[in-house]
Amino acid sequence: MFEIIQAGFTAGAALALLLFAGITLGGSAVGLAVSTPLFVIFSPILVPATIATTLLATGFTASGSFGATALSIFMWLYKRYTGKEPPKIPGLTPPAPASKPAGSG
Repeated sequence: MFEIIQAGFTAGAALALLLFAGITLGGSAVGLAVSTPLFVIFSPILVPATIATTLLATGFTASGSFGATALSIFMWLYKRYTGKEPPKIPGLTPPAPASKPAGSG
């Protein structure tokens, strides 16, 4: 009996989500139809702005990725050649778990 009720609620939720998907698709199509003339009129401005924004975002992302990679390589080198862990930065690394006495457990 519970499975039938559960299936009914699930089917209702699925239909509601399908309705929302249809409404969203229709709204997107209307928005595209309305905004297309504006895109055509302003394309001499929008296309270079899009290219510049994409290049800037790509540059910032690449810069951060290269920096993080370099830091991880330096950390690995430090551990490799000194044979010890690098110094801990307070507040950045979680504290070590407290060890339990041998007899507890």
